Order: sequence, then structure tokens, then C-alpha cells
Amino acid sequence: MTKGTTMTKKHSNKIIVAKVNAEELFELQLEEAVKNYSDSLKEQGINIRSLGQDQLHNVRKFMLQKMVERELLHQEAVRKKIKVTAKEIDQIMQDSEKNFPSHQAFIDDIVKDGMTIEEYRERLAYDMLVNKVASKRYEERKKPLSDDDVHRFYENNRQLFAQPESVSIGHILMKIPEDADDKKWEEAKKKLREIRKSKEDFRLLVKKHSQCPSAKQGGDLGFYFRGQLHPKLDASAFKLKANEISQPVESQDGVHLIKLYEHRSQGFIPPFEEIKDQVEKVAKTEQAQRIYQEYVDELRIKAHIHVFEN
Repeated sequence: MTKGTTMTKKHSNKIIVAKVNAEELFELQLEEAVKNYSDSLKEQGINIRSLGQDQLHNVRKFMLQKMVERELLHQEAVRKKIKVTAKEIDQIMQDSEKNFPSHQAFIDDIVKDGMTIEEYRERLAYDMLVNKVASKRYEERKKPLSDDDVHRFYENNRQLFAQPESVSIGHILMKIPEDADDKKWEEAKKKLREIRKSKEDFRLLVKKHSQCPSAKQGGDLGFYFRGQLHPKLDASAFKLKANEISQPVESQDGVHLIKLYEHRSQGFIPPFEEIKDQVEKVAKTEQAQRIYQEYVDELRIKAHIHVFEN
């Protein structure tokens, strides 16, 4: 059961933003959750402060909802007597420390915002309990997906697998040292122009002349979206017609001949067999999300939740 008011509550100089059964959630916790979410968006090039007040308010409501969900799961883990050991917490801390240049740098990062090591360990324990109880429910409820299940998911959700414009290419590479003079570059281009005139199968030409490791596979590089290749290679590849071979193209690695095998337009949906593994992963993720949401909804119905909104 959920209730809302239009006011926050204060208790012991702390602003309460929600109450889940007997547990209170505080404004400082919500601010930190919003900050962490904002930092994750920044890594994707999105500045949350530029979204406008309405969107900021929606982000705040979303993060508060997630806090309530996690508290419901935490209380359920406690009720089920699921435990987190000191050894498990130690292992998580050791794994996290590997991302820092030294032990002291790791400790400094923890305490920079006024948190103690003990408080950090308590937070880890909280998060681990939430993850454990959610994982336990997933293991209990998950169902194996047959090939037919995966194919059905693909057919029912085809637009999930639509792709940006892309090209499938192969190439011949003549490597050029970084300190090479203009003569070396021109010699490589001249040789590639001669190779381009050959009527021999391109993949055989690759095996004879290319200095790229991909030569073993006939120079096939697979599909690339716009912007994934070196700018000059990108511009050349997306101008080619099917089975056309480019003029010599320079990159930081040397000089290339590019052959276009297939050009797929924006929104192309690959055939099932080509992306079967990807479809299976998405189907499993969707199943896990559904199990999680059903679990949270079940706990929410049984709980007494009060949200104090600004």
C-alpha cells in the first residue's frame, strides 16, 4: 500500500523522503542516488542539468522509486535471513581496489565525501543483500529458453534489433612505418592501383598481398556503422557500390584497398540466424527484468509505504 503527501517530513534534523514499513529514507540518500545517476549519464555525454526542471523532477521521482524498491528487497532479505559475510565484503573491496593506483588512493576515494570505512562496508552489505535476494528469486522463477522461444521473441520484438546504416567490407593493407617519407606512401599506392586492376578474386588477392592479420580470413572485416572506421576509410566505404573496390585510401596504419560486400540502410533488421545469440541475451534480460518487477510489485502490495513528495 502506497500513500503520498505534498510535504517532506523532518526527523532529528534529517529530511525524510519516504517510509517503507518502519524504515525511513532520507533526502541525503536521494541526493546521492541522483548524483550517482547523473554521473553515469555524464559518461554517456548527457548533462542532467541541461534537461530542464520537469525532467530533473522526473529523475528525482524515478530514483526515489528505485530507493523504495531496494528497501523492499533489503527488508525481504532480512526477513528470509539471507546473510552477507565479512569475507564477501572484503572480496568486493579488494576487487574495487584494483581500479585504483594504490591502497591509499582507494581509501581516499571512499572518505573524500565524509564517509567512514565502516559506513562504506555497511553500504556494500546492504547492496549485496538486495542483489542476493533478487538473484534468489530469479533462480527460482527463470525458465530455460528453447530455440523456438528465442525465435518467437525475435518475431514479436523485431524493432528492438533494428540497426544504424552499416557496411560489410574487406580490405588489403600495405603497412607504412610512421617515419616513412612521401615516396614510400606513393609506392604503396602505386602497387595497390596495380592490384586493383587484377581480375582475380579479391579474397585471393588479399591473401597474396595484404599485411593485415585479417588476410587469413580473406581480409573480411565484417560490418561497421558510420563513424566506427578511420574517417578516410569511413568516407570511402560508405560511397562504394556493392562489390566495388576503392582507390587507395590512407589511414594511420598505411594504405588500403576496400571492397564493399554489403550496404545496409538505416533501420535494417538482420536475419534471425545472424543475431541469434544477441536475441537470446535480450530475451533473457527481458525475462530477468519481468521477474524482478513482479517480485517488487508483490512486496509493494504487502508493504506500508509513505512517500513524502516536495
